[in-house]
Amino acid sequence: MAIPVGLAVAVAGIGLLQLIHLISNLSFRGEFSLHEMPPTFARFGWLAILVPAGGGLVIGLIARFVSPEIRGHGIPEAMQGVVMNRSRIPLKVAILKPLATALCIGTGGPFGAEGPIIATGGGIGSLAGQWIPHSHAERKVLLAAGAAAGMTAVFGTPFAGVLLAVELLLFEFRSRSLLPVAMAAGTAMAVRGLLDQPFPMLPLPAPEAPGPVIAAGSILVGTVCGALGAGMTVALHGIEHLYERLPFPRLWWPAIGGFLVGVIGWIDPRTLGAGYFNLRDLLDGNMVVSAILTLAILKFLSWSLYLGSGTAGGTLAPVMTVGGATAALLAHALANIPGFEHFPVSIAVLIGMAAVFAGMSRAFLASVAFAFEATHSTSTFGPLLLGCAFAVLVSRLLMKESIMTEKMARQGVRVPEDYEPDVLATTAVEAVMNRDPRTIPPDLPLVRLLDDIHQQVRLFPVVAEDRTLLGVVSRADLLEAVCAGEGASAGDLANLRPFTAHPDESLAAAADRMLIHGVGRLPVVLRGPQPTLVGLISRKEILSARRQRMAEELDSETPLHPA
Repeated sequence: MAIPVGLAVAVAGIGLLQLIHLISNLSFRGEFSLHEMPPTFARFGWLAILVPAGGGLVIGLIARFVSPEIRGHGIPEAMQGVVMNRSRIPLKVAILKPLATALCIGTGGPFGAEGPIIATGGGIGSLAGQWIPHSHAERKVLLAAGAAAGMTAVFGTPFAGVLLAVELLLFEFRSRSLLPVAMAAGTAMAVRGLLDQPFPMLPLPAPEAPGPVIAAGSILVGTVCGALGAGMTVALHGIEHLYERLPFPRLWWPAIGGFLVGVIGWIDPRTLGAGYFNLRDLLDGNMVVSAILTLAILKFLSWSLYLGSGTAGGTLAPVMTVGGATAALLAHALANIPGFEHFPVSIAVLIGMAAVFAGMSRAFLASVAFAFEATHSTSTFGPLLLGCAFAVLVSRLLMKESIMTEKMARQGVRVPEDYEPDVLATTAVEAVMNRDPRTIPPDLPLVRLLDDIHQQVRLFPVVAEDRTLLGVVSRADLLEAVCAGEGASAGDLANLRPFTAHPDESLAAAADRMLIHGVGRLPVVLRGPQPTLVGLISRKEILSARRQRMAEELDSETPLHPA
């Protein structure tokens, strides 16, 4: 299913981009054209200020009367579908979300299409998992596969798409998940090439070889952009609260936000629309400082005022524009410091673009891979790693939640952030089992076990003289037999076909067996024709492995001292 999903998402994603271009050209130029051209006021003059407001009004009507789920910037909604809705995205949302996004961006909304296309791809994958019988886990993989294909369709970055799916949707590194996602992203890349989309999307002039100056500059840019991302997130939530205080129904908020976008666009038309042209201009390094400063401030205001109103649009392009512009300003300022005059503005912009998104989303690997794939600049890989790492570090110090998880956290839903190996899957049964359990011979009278009952022994392995396991007697069966006054022996009462574990098995396998069969303890026997008892494993021992992992992370060891 992954390949058909990737094919469908690629066609839908590129079709959505064409629809955005069509609406934009009709709204600002009065032309029926699918070519990508920036919005302009040349055709309709100041009346074009009302275009974003009109788009916002339509979105407000759709959200009020048809589907409130169209609000938002795409990726958090896909995450919510995974975490809270068992990877189910309704058909209505999968259809209306991209259409609302196309209308919003096409009428001047300062957003990118990538977030909603990722959500649309996730919706297509989710619908495929709902229409054709799949388990919840398989449906989640299809949703993630669609999301990765969506990002690939927009930017031509399949590896970044896979990593984004892993970091924000799958929350795991498993072959059964990664392979379908990779297939979907690869298929989307093939379709993108077939439809002659630009590649690479953001070509970068050949940069200098990385050195100490570029490394130091990368750390500084990453630190600043990490703080910037945290500040933008806080500002966005503050603006959302301001809208809640307005004496107008929520229906009108996107129209109000759209009007403000139109006013800002009248001041600087570069703030209108997705603004991929701005990213290319910033990377070229030919923009003057005053133009960069204006773009950074006004794009941030336009993005936050409109997204905070509850409209639909992606955050990747606008936050990368603000981050890239901020990094460019920082590079120009550093040029006045001895030693930093050769810090390339283009590299600073690229690091700023990736670092601000890494800080806001916490998708560290996806941010690095995106910047690398979108530009095909191999020499920037090291600086990107430094910049994005410091951005995430600063962001974590300043913000507990990311822009992707904040709303779910308010609802009490915790989203996984760490993808460490399952301690139960990596620990063998023999590492924690009770090696000397209380055993009984088959001819032992049951009344002899009454003292053991009071000692909370719940399972008695019945063994022969050579430690061969003959069966087990549970505490419940023993109590029932004693209360009934039966004078049977252990061998008479024993379950002769008990469920067992092996010492070389993982704790995960033992725990699964306990859950499946509804038991709390398993005799541990050697493999072979004769089941020789070597121990007993219970839930207590299984949890001790988790306790040991916690101790390894928290306990400090004594440092080495020279002799």
